[in-house]
Amino acid sequence: MKIVLLDIDDTIFDFYESAKATILKCCKDFNIEFTDKMIAHYMEQNEFLWGQFEKKVITREDIFRKRFPELFKEYGIDIDGIEFEEAFQKYFKTEYKLIEGAVEIIKYLSEKYDLYIVSNSLIDTQRKRLTAAGIIEYFKDLFVSDIIGYQKPTKEFFNCCFEQIPGFDNKNTIIIGDSLSSDIKGGCNAGIKTCWFNPNRKINKTEYKADYEIASLNELRNIL
Repeated sequence: MKIVLLDIDDTIFDFYESAKATILKCCKDFNIEFTDKMIAHYMEQNEFLWGQFEKKVITREDIFRKRFPELFKEYGIDIDGIEFEEAFQKYFKTEYKLIEGAVEIIKYLSEKYDLYIVSNSLIDTQRKRLTAAGIIEYFKDLFVSDIIGYQKPTKEFFNCCFEQIPGFDNKNTIIIGDSLSSDIKGGCNAGIKTCWFNPNRKINKTEYKADYEIASLNELRNIL
């Protein structure tokens, strides 16, 4: 193996904790209370919308246009959801909570392989979060859907990434990520090795089977 592609949210960063911390900052600005129930509801809605984006049912802009406005409408909160989303995006750029062992395993992998980020997000947001976490220097490049023009798991996304990787060889490339529908499906369709990061030990009910499955990032030392 020579090339390692790494997802960001829920692979390097804990998205739930990062998003929760960001939402609580926004709540102070808007002088509202965001209950644990609302945060759980937001996470479910956010996951659903990103899934729709992966399937090309909606655009990325639809996600940002819908998630907070629809949530506030359901809970009867008289707040402009778009303004709240804008505040969320501002704070989220520097908000991160690292997955246990992430920094150590990234340093370990960077000494042996060429590391690249592959993310369905916004380049400015992810670049700033990786910089704030002090780990951006370990990656050769960041491949993010808003710049690529396609999203995981499409073949177009991966083909665009591969075209920009010097000496790319699919036989020597692996993707590591938490999402079966995005990372593992995309990796399988792209003809590269796949590693499913599954800390909650979920049951894979999809047709896409990863070459490797790990419950902690440290287990990558046994694979790579």
